Amino acid sequence: MMGSGLYSQTLETKNTTILWDTSVSMQDRDLEKDFSVLERVFTRTPDQDVQLVLFNITTEEKEYEVRAGNWEAIKKDLSEEKYDGANVYAIVNERAKYPNIYLFTDGNRIFEDDAPILPKNSFIINSSPNRDEEFLKRTALINRNRLMDFAAILPENIGGLKKPKTQERSPITGKVYIDNIPVANVTVAVRGMPGGVVTEGDGSFSIEAQPSDSLLLTSRAKNTMKVVPVDKQKELTIFLEANVVSLEEVVLVEKQQSKFQTESVITGFGQENKDKVGYAVQTIDDEDISPIQTDVSQSVQSKFSNVTLGNTEDISQATVRSNTSILGNNYSLVVIDGVPQRQSDSSSGASANNQANFGYINPDNIASISVLKGYAATTRYGSLGANGVILITTKSAQGRKAGEPPQDLARLTDNIYTENAIQTSIAASEVQKSLEKASNEKEAYSIYLSLRSNNIGDINLYMEVFDYFKTVNRERAAIIISNILELFPTDISTLRAVSLALSATGFNDDVIRINNEILSISKDNIQSYLDIALAQRANAKYQDALKSLLDLERGVKYPTLNLSGISKTLNREARNLVFSHKDKLNTSNVDTKYFNNLKYNVRMVFEWNHPEAEFNLQFVNPQKRYFNWEHTNLANPERIRDEIINGYTSEEFEFYGDGVEGKWIINATYLGNLDVTNQIPLVLRCTLYQNFGYPDQTQEELIVHFSTSGETKQLKTLFVK
Repeated sequence: MMGSGLYSQTLETKNTTILWDTSVSMQDRDLEKDFSVLERVFTRTPDQDVQLVLFNITTEEKEYEVRAGNWEAIKKDLSEEKYDGANVYAIVNERAKYPNIYLFTDGNRIFEDDAPILPKNSFIINSSPNRDEEFLKRTALINRNRLMDFAAILPENIGGLKKPKTQERSPITGKVYIDNIPVANVTVAVRGMPGGVVTEGDGSFSIEAQPSDSLLLTSRAKNTMKVVPVDKQKELTIFLEANVVSLEEVVLVEKQQSKFQTESVITGFGQENKDKVGYAVQTIDDEDISPIQTDVSQSVQSKFSNVTLGNTEDISQATVRSNTSILGNNYSLVVIDGVPQRQSDSSSGASANNQANFGYINPDNIASISVLKGYAATTRYGSLGANGVILITTKSAQGRKAGEPPQDLARLTDNIYTENAIQTSIAASEVQKSLEKASNEKEAYSIYLSLRSNNIGDINLYMEVFDYFKTVNRERAAIIISNILELFPTDISTLRAVSLALSATGFNDDVIRINNEILSISKDNIQSYLDIALAQRANAKYQDALKSLLDLERGVKYPTLNLSGISKTLNREARNLVFSHKDKLNTSNVDTKYFNNLKYNVRMVFEWNHPEAEFNLQFVNPQKRYFNWEHTNLANPERIRDEIINGYTSEEFEFYGDGVEGKWIINATYLGNLDVTNQIPLVLRCTLYQNFGYPDQTQEELIVHFSTSGETKQLKTLFVK
């Protein structure tokens, strides 16, 4: 709709405010049309003061004096303006100094509930062909503003303007996983209705159904089916399990079925029926081995009766009963995947060269540890087993085919770290190389704009340029990363990627807006509730942050949320907030347990943008031993499924106690995405606390992104005191 009031209106006051949208979607605006409006404003009132507010996700304000109708300075600045990033209307609300207000925008926005609030009789002007017509009309109607939409008179739009959407049945959308992997060609149908749809490459589907219906999901390829009732949710996440087993070779033998289920144990001759062995065998499996352990000796300590370690607390000097020899050797034999290892010597006169070292064994690769004593040891290993035998079976060995000779597979995945043990991705990308050629920030920004002209839809471009500017100009980095929101405004993994980047650059108001947008898409996304509270804390709104944290943990405000995945982090953040800012908080209704803060040398909280991303975190301790935490479907399918269902993507680790002092190295390796169609980069943020819970506690934000499977980056070299 075109307003003619601008040309006949008598201005009661002289001065004008111009709100000028500089987001990337405005780069196709028709400047001549916009300038024709301003020309008439300054012709009618040739002497006035002008406030110019340039805005995207940030604002920049300028003041001008227009005399005798000369507004060339304004025209020059607007002509040279670069268009970048997404826009936020909330940041310009109440910014206008003068009552004559002109908002130049196309109505495209990243947050559904975001809208300009303008005084009555303000003007909204659009000259961009790719505008949100319905939003502009609605905003003008609600505010009683005057809308001038030049795009409405373009030849291609005459008679073909967007029509209001007719009320239709809202479709049910969802995503189907089989064994935690998004799967295509799963048939989804409404029971009792003809037809149906099949899932796309990313497992997604859309089908019309009523809350009283049931969906039937079937996959002939995976030999599985499931019936899912339709409730009030518009978005479904459905998990199925495949009933197909892939076998390399099958050999059929006649075997009498036991009347009762038997329990097996690991002996020197492999797995045996426990009832037939005739002697005691003690065994622990991988569930009894803590994943944070970086030394196999820690896995044995206190887990077996009558098993003790030497003064060095190393498994090489283990004894499985009291010392039987005064002068001879009392140390046990260690056997790894069927291979007897070099035996340490406790006899009189033995030197350090006579001692073995099993620090190379990766505890995360251990499937089980068994201890053999007496006859159980000597019947297989003879005199070597006289002091007992410790049998270690690795997960690698469990995959060995029948007939293959035993190998010391633990050595293939040892946890001794050298500088060459992991190859970090040090080769600069073409984008990085281009930016590094710039002699200053202005030139680097021009290079970016040139690259963007041919790659406007490339997410990796914005991530690479963000990496460059985050240490050069945080505000510019934030604007650049917000371009991604214009490309994928409703994709949760993309919204979260931008949220993580913005939180690391201090744009916490936008972090709150983004996470509220995520909750409008998925109200059970527990990570967003936590991130909002942490952003409030970062904004120094400590009381609001404490209330948000306690509302979550107490479960009163959100009783249906499953918080088990973030409960540890939630509790620690609440305690630390009270500890750090008690003097600024009203804690009269706060439980006394929150006044007891935990203390760690180092606390690291990791967060990532997509539960389907597979990656490894590697922690190298001062003794050059490393521990790998695997976020993969193979290592931990139950956790990944829980993340997908409950919407959390975070984990934390702590270093404390004696022996942690020294140099630590933190690496991360991207392994790809379970959804092979998903091209969104992995964004990984680490909040690093040193001296956590102490008065000199410090906090640091680390942010990296990965776009190529197999890519490794070093997050931090850390010196722990």
